[in-house]
Amino acid sequence: MGAGYSMAAGVLAGGIVFAPVSTLVSGTAASAGVVLSAIPVSLATGFVVGALTWRFLSSSVPYYRAVAALVTVVGNYLAGTAVWLLLAPVYGYEVLNPYVGADPPTSLTEFLGASFELYPLTVLTVVVWTIWIAVPLSLIFSYVHERSRSGE
Repeated sequence: MGAGYSMAAGVLAGGIVFAPVSTLVSGTAASAGVVLSAIPVSLATGFVVGALTWRFLSSSVPYYRAVAALVTVVGNYLAGTAVWLLLAPVYGYEVLNPYVGADPPTSLTEFLGASFELYPLTVLTVVVWTIWIAVPLSLIFSYVHERSRSGE
């Protein structure tokens, strides 16, 4: 559970740093809204992925802390992006509609198909935009978590 809390804290810290940076880079406050809408989803998936990683990854793996941190980052990218895409209509993001110029999906099957089409590009976009903050924070928070577990 502590690993989940640790990774969720890393996600929160990353979101707090990244939201203003995205606004500066894009020149609009709308990008910060997208980032901030992803934080609750990433917190939840970061918690689950972090807890599962530390629970099931063998501590005999070389460079255990670093590997666990990187597995958590990758897992959170994959799981968090999938959940966020599925929740995108709740946030009202028209930009996530692959049927631009056409009618939006009207059935669950069409919606899931659209999400599936967008998933690879969305994961790639998220990775490109956030890798600079996600990996260092994950490494730091995994180090802190392991130190607190060992009582050092």
